[in-house]
Amino acid sequence: MGLLKHLLFWPVTGPEFLVRFSLDRIQGVVREELTDDQSIKEELLALQMRLELGEIDDQEYVEQEAALMQRLREVREWRERLGMGTAGGPVRVARDEAEGTGEEAPEPASGGEPPRGGIASPDSARVEIDLGRDGG
Repeated sequence: MGLLKHLLFWPVTGPEFLVRFSLDRIQGVVREELTDDQSIKEELLALQMRLELGEIDDQEYVEQEAALMQRLREVREWRERLGMGTAGGPVRVARDEAEGTGEEAPEPASGGEPPRGGIASPDSARVEIDLGRDGG
């Protein structure tokens, strides 16, 4: 009876089904375009190569990189809005956060160690891995 019912009512339910199906496909494509950061990452790599090959100078690189990073932030914001995971987390610059809050950027601690969240020098960097196993 199910197949006969679908065939008999197709003139009524068919157009609604096709419209809904088409809109679902369009929504999927739009979602993919809004949340795909692969093209931006490729543009960042291409920009880096252009800098290394001497095709652009440092100032032009900084301007283009800032625009690409803004696009990357927008993509990650869309991913968060749509409930999708973000692998890299929010894209933030520590200096911008300090300027926005009115606080001063942290100064390097004595002893050559960078502040927490800062950039470590190769001499003072270390990696600790905890696999959750006991020594025994």
